[in-house]
Amino acid sequence: MAESGRCPYVEVLDESKRLPLLVRWRLRREQQRGRTGVLLFAEIREPVRSLTHKAGIVSLWEDGVELCFRSRDAKRPKFVELAPGVHRLEFKVTRISVKGSTSFLKTADLKQGEILVALCDPVQSNVFYRRSSGVDTWVIGVLAP
Repeated sequence: MAESGRCPYVEVLDESKRLPLLVRWRLRREQQRGRTGVLLFAEIREPVRSLTHKAGIVSLWEDGVELCFRSRDAKRPKFVELAPGVHRLEFKVTRISVKGSTSFLKTADLKQGEILVALCDPVQSNVFYRRSSGVDTWVIGVLAP
């Protein structure tokens, strides 16, 4: 559900989609350890030294508690360990202007060793190469070991 009336585009992660290299490495490492949780990656192409205030912060929340976030300062995949079971997760992209922020809820039933992979491509209006879409795009799926 979007807070501001703007809804992000959400699609299901399938086996044919090739994950970014850093995500594949981190996913393989966590699967080898047998961990259960969420792997969050935001494809932010904005430089760290950019002077814009339009950059979004991609975050993951559960029951009003922020589990992790990714911004232009922290671009690597982030893994958060969760206990097996049902989790009600909120995925957000927050911007300075409230009407530019989006969010949606997803309930995930994780079994032991399963990892929910969440990839986000937020709107980046001031990036000239590989222009982003007009809405925040999420690809989400649960991968078993």
